[in-house]
Amino acid sequence: MVACSRDDRAPTIPEARATSDSAVLHVPDAPVALDVSTYDGSGETVHPDFSAPRAPWRHRVFYLALTPYPAGNQNFENPSLYASLDGVRWGAAPRAPMPLVKPSAGHLSDPDIVHASARGELFLYYREASDSDRIYLVRSADAAAWSRPQPLLVTRQFATLSPAVVRRGPGDWWMWSVDAGGGCGDVATHVELRRSSDGIAWSAPVPTVLGAPTNTFAWHLDVQWIPERGEFWALYPVKEPGTCATTALYLATSKDGARWHTKPTPVLTAGRIRELWHIVYRSTFSYDARTDRVALWLSGARRDDDGYYHWRTVAVRRPRAALFAEISRALRAQVPPAPPQIRASFTPP
Repeated sequence: MVACSRDDRAPTIPEARATSDSAVLHVPDAPVALDVSTYDGSGETVHPDFSAPRAPWRHRVFYLALTPYPAGNQNFENPSLYASLDGVRWGAAPRAPMPLVKPSAGHLSDPDIVHASARGELFLYYREASDSDRIYLVRSADAAAWSRPQPLLVTRQFATLSPAVVRRGPGDWWMWSVDAGGGCGDVATHVELRRSSDGIAWSAPVPTVLGAPTNTFAWHLDVQWIPERGEFWALYPVKEPGTCATTALYLATSKDGARWHTKPTPVLTAGRIRELWHIVYRSTFSYDARTDRVALWLSGARRDDDGYYHWRTVAVRRPRAALFAEISRALRAQVPPAPPQIRASFTPP
């Protein structure tokens, strides 16, 4: 596992403004596709994860971890860090390596970024996939200089997908991940929970009860603690047996992080946003209690005339009350099945 050098093809946000106190989310109510410059030049992104560090972090910016995924090519799926002052216009984090890391074996995927405020650091977790699953951590005190990758977990292949890490308070760290059995072709998945006092040494996993609609299963997930409401929220697409071409994104809530209540209607289904026409994938969110609104960064893909699936990230904001009213209604129709032609046409990011 090696850290990467700077690639100047990914422009940064202005450094002078990156240290200002003017960062305010201005995500629009109508979906807008992010115009992101990736190190590979494709502009195709997947698996976003959002972080808004609080004091004592000295940079008043938002961060988004992403991976390029040009036409489903996993060889470029290396975690990359972006910064923004408004949640819509994103540039490479100033002076940070681009990408942050590259694999020593297999390929990388599934970044998740957390502000460890007691340490004054950003923690970025990610998965290296080869003949096993390996979860690594890189850390930074300024988002520019990053530590060498630190190995945290080793499991069998496909057993630790999409680590979603939450720091709820001092000494109170949580990690959810997906055990996908044999991968995309398997019939079911299981969500597991680990605990930690420092975000580095983790307990053995325990199973959780994270439901999904009939004959579907949780896939790549994001989890956050919502202190104003005293509960965790999980946002995740669901897969059908035999495929990971996910077409619906659900939200679940939990008081204890183990037993979850999944809302019956999806937050989003494929075909509702042009850029996410065929696939709705791992997404991330931020809740602002002052405005009672939820900002979402949604990833997925559209199959274009060239026959490839092109991956994008789209931002949108919703009032919490309206969003929860909509997804709490009884589901009126079945989740749209994955089109047969995409069931084996890409490797799961």
